[in-house]
Amino acid sequence: MNPANQAKAWRERRKLSIERLSELTGYSVPAIYAFERGTRNAGETHSEWTWQRYRMACAGAERQLKSGRAFEW
Repeated sequence: MNPANQAKAWRERRKLSIERLSELTGYSVPAIYAFERGTRNAGETHSEWTWQRYRMACAGAERQLKSGRAFEW
């Protein structure tokens, strides 16, 4: 499974809307759509570093959901 499919499957398994994931991660709704599509502007793909940051944000979101507390740096 490619990273875009993994990102969408992860969100769907947790029953999160794109809007809710946006609230939890700070990524915009269009950015999350782009991750789940697998491309950015003009068909460019995301770099490995960009995917890593997105996965870290999603991990923070998951922690918030499990603990019921907002993630803070």
